[in-house]
Amino acid sequence: MLLPRISIVVGLLLAVLVARVDAQEADGPREQAVAERLASPFSIDLLPDDPAPDPFTEAPDTSGGGPGNGADALGSKTVTGDLFDGWFSTKESGITFGGRVTQFGYGIAGGIDRPVPRPLGEGNVFSYTGRSEYDAVVDLEKFGGLPHGRLLVRAEHWYGEYGNVSLRSGSFTPAVFPALLPPRPNDPGVPYITNFLLTQPLSPNWVIFGGKKDVLGSFDQDIFAGGDGTDQFVNQALIANPAFLLGMPYSFFTAGVVSPREWGAMSVYVIDPKNRTADFMQFGNLFKQGIIVGGEIKFKTSIMGLAGQQHVGGVWKHDEQLDLRFAFDPPTPISPTPGIGPQTLWDSYTLYCGFDQYLVRSSDNPNRGWGMFGRASISDGNPNPIRYFLSTGLGGYSPWGQARGDTFGAGWFLVGASDQFGPVPTALFGPRDGQGFECFYNIQATRWLNITPDVQWIRPGLGAISTDNAFVYGLRANATF
Repeated sequence: MLLPRISIVVGLLLAVLVARVDAQEADGPREQAVAERLASPFSIDLLPDDPAPDPFTEAPDTSGGGPGNGADALGSKTVTGDLFDGWFSTKESGITFGGRVTQFGYGIAGGIDRPVPRPLGEGNVFSYTGRSEYDAVVDLEKFGGLPHGRLLVRAEHWYGEYGNVSLRSGSFTPAVFPALLPPRPNDPGVPYITNFLLTQPLSPNWVIFGGKKDVLGSFDQDIFAGGDGTDQFVNQALIANPAFLLGMPYSFFTAGVVSPREWGAMSVYVIDPKNRTADFMQFGNLFKQGIIVGGEIKFKTSIMGLAGQQHVGGVWKHDEQLDLRFAFDPPTPISPTPGIGPQTLWDSYTLYCGFDQYLVRSSDNPNRGWGMFGRASISDGNPNPIRYFLSTGLGGYSPWGQARGDTFGAGWFLVGASDQFGPVPTALFGPRDGQGFECFYNIQATRWLNITPDVQWIRPGLGAISTDNAFVYGLRANATF
């Protein structure tokens, strides 16, 4: 039964036609600008890039011509080619369009093994989920604004089975995290505007931003393990640190400043803790629910001539959160809003750090290589259900598919459960330390389509309702337009 299911999923994945258009970057040989990556791992990278494109996210080079370099042989970067920029000249008029469709066909062996209330479900199933994003970047300078000002607008929706197998694994970290986004479990096919973000460089060393933004790609990002789960890892533990993502609103109003420097960058931001996924521009109740404050410092490194980075950061939340001693629901990405009274706590914190370091650079193409990454964090342990977190692994361009631009990743993680759960949630769910391993190989079938086999082993964190071991397997396909 498994082989026919996979065949059906592959057929659906290859039938998708979408396209990808990259956002413009600021001109100038020595200028550092905020990079807006459309249909890329980050919805918008608040930590500026160097003037040269990031080696890992750089598109295949087409300057050499011919199939010898692998780029022309793979065809256009988007399904529609130069439809927007060539036919409609949208980039010249100040608006860049892009988007992607990502499809997930995943199964799970093990996981939750007893009846549970929705939205959780039992394991040993195979599911299909799709997710689409539609992007526009407006060059505000061409509409009378300041130089290099940008407005990012993004709409997204999901279809199929919400969450795929994520809510069936019994794990603190969703196994197929992007299948839970946007977090509207009862609204399949309904598009939501999750980003409406203004970014304005005031100088090469100071950039301000403000507006509505989704949480992915904002903090604790590594070159080899980050983004939003559409072209690297899909387990949330290997996308960003779950210690602060669990309980963070998905789409929110935010404002802050980024200061790029020769040695790295600094950022400080404030967030309204109310989830604004279904809201558009409702400003009447800003910060009435509380406030979230955070910051991060990133340092560039070089070991034996190979590039890398290290970063440290912290997040402090002042909003009403469930007291784990009285919680009756397991911690999930869509946990209910806490009630009023002594069953809630108001303050929580998370401190985190991370690194990535190239280990190998290609002699034929120095922009291709692979390396090592790692993350660690510690939190209050209540109301945050994750007390500590560790992850490490390898990732980057594959040495076996450099002509196509194949990538790979292999990562391990440990999720340390809080020891402050009360007797009722402990008896009901048996929270314990969880861990897992994920391995993927991203095949760049064309420049606009990649297909990714993915396997995971998970030791679920909800021990009272789950098996000791769960195995997740499947295919992901991501097409850009």
